[in-house]
Amino acid sequence: MRKITFGLLLLTVCLLVACQSNKLKVDVSGIDLDIKIDRFEKQLFDLNKGGTLNDLEKKYPHILGLYSEKVIGLGKVDDQNYSQNLNKFLKDSTMNLVANRVDSVFPNLDVQEEELEGGFKHLKYYYPKAEIPRVFSQISGFNQSIVVDKGLIGISLDKYLGEDCDFYALLGRPVYMRKNMAPNRVAQDILLAYALTEFPFKPKSENLMEQMIYQGKILYFLQALLPEKGEADILKYSSEDFKWCVDNESHVWAYIIEQKHLFSTDSSMARNYINDAPFTAGMPTDSPGRIGTWIGLQIVKSYMEKHGEISLPDLMQNDDYASILRESAYQA
Repeated sequence: MRKITFGLLLLTVCLLVACQSNKLKVDVSGIDLDIKIDRFEKQLFDLNKGGTLNDLEKKYPHILGLYSEKVIGLGKVDDQNYSQNLNKFLKDSTMNLVANRVDSVFPNLDVQEEELEGGFKHLKYYYPKAEIPRVFSQISGFNQSIVVDKGLIGISLDKYLGEDCDFYALLGRPVYMRKNMAPNRVAQDILLAYALTEFPFKPKSENLMEQMIYQGKILYFLQALLPEKGEADILKYSSEDFKWCVDNESHVWAYIIEQKHLFSTDSSMARNYINDAPFTAGMPTDSPGRIGTWIGLQIVKSYMEKHGEISLPDLMQNDDYASILRESAYQA
């Protein structure tokens, strides 16, 4: 009888520990939010089927101006030649092929809206007064993935057609970049754009350490908004890349310290460790790129684990990167 009681007690403790193992999995069921992504690109290309520019401008006055000036470079809507230039863009045979492909890959955005809604519900959990931006989809001619303005985020669906999309091969996009040009990255990249806009980098010394921990904070924020995603997914790593990082964490950290890279203010150093690449220079060729962001996330996780009293807003407000490193007591 004692053995059974002890067994039940042990099971209960294990279950409690498991439930508490991810403190980012919070209950957002009571938060009422309905997220819809405006299909701006559909209505834009509907002008080829008889729609009017006036109607589009009335429906999307701010979006049309932002899109025209910042995304496709046609200038202001009230410019003398604007209508003529827009018509050329919409009649372009390649752009119509792209628009048709976007329609085929994204007949609707139900999956992306559901994931985005969950992300913004988590945002509201941590920031109840946060203003949720209006999100719209666009076609940029493979120019840029995201455009952000006050209260607006635009996502270029032509940048998420799938890694096997023939357009990307024709454009010479590297394979390592194409892997994340997929529909399942849409919602995550919108939330990433939100994070980077709301929490800009505020360096004190502009060294690699600050860049790494800033990126770690952004990734931790994404984990908080998308707690059902695994860490590899948040990092946009394959399972093989993620395993390499886990298996070689101590070696990577030792290399950064031994080479005196951590406090380097050389901008090329930051690019090597932070920017996307097929692998991280100085590491084996089977290493993933952006390995500095991986280490930055591990430092931030260690910091948050050691300071249970610190909330997500507290973390995101803290730009004392040296203090975060010190108080994380990070050891790979």
